[in-house]
Amino acid sequence: MADNDLKSRIVGKSTGRTILRLVIASIIVGAIFSFVGVRPEEFWRGIFTTARRLIHSLGESAAEIAMTLGTYLLIGAAIVIPIWLISRLLSSRK
Repeated sequence: MADNDLKSRIVGKSTGRTILRLVIASIIVGAIFSFVGVRPEEFWRGIFTTARRLIHSLGESAAEIAMTLGTYLLIGAAIVIPIWLISRLLSSRK
């Protein structure tokens, strides 16, 4: 029973539907990245570079840290909020 609960938590009730959603999302994200000209390794390298810069900036002044975090918040929100909204709209069809 515990294995089934874990599967349900990860995949959801319908494995096929989850796979279809992942395929569609992957096509959309792949198309956007191709349009912008970003390869996956560039994306992940940028993420890790940003994390290193953030850690490095912790040695700087509090105002600069707050400004950097605010900038990261806005950039991240520009990606996260639309994805969350689309996810909520798609899940509200149930």
